[in-house]
Amino acid sequence: MKPHTLLIVDDSSNIRRLLAHNLGRKFTVLTAENAVEALDILARGEKTDLLVVDISMPGMDGFSLTALIKGNPEYKDIPLVMLTAKDGSEDREKGLQLGAADYITKPFSLDEFAERIEALLKRH
Repeated sequence: MKPHTLLIVDDSSNIRRLLAHNLGRKFTVLTAENAVEALDILARGEKTDLLVVDISMPGMDGFSLTALIKGNPEYKDIPLVMLTAKDGSEDREKGLQLGAADYITKPFSLDEFAERIEALLKRH
């Protein structure tokens, strides 16, 4: 049995598949293509140890999703990583202020990404 479950929220099916394939060797990986689907997964009580959230998604963006999750007592302690092509310092600062534990920009190294996820899970 894999020790931790990740929920990856990204509107790009390529990113979801890439992360699920690579992180699936060490973790159980759930995926959602948008914020509404992610909230449904959480509401169903799916065990989630860490969330990976894209910022730029149609409908509700990753900032709004992060604010909702961090504002909910049931989910606020789940570490959340923002994974995005937005590399501006204002976006990074906003994500971290909303409660993201880490902010990773695309393109990214899969090995480094996995290491940062493992480090976050050990701290939490």
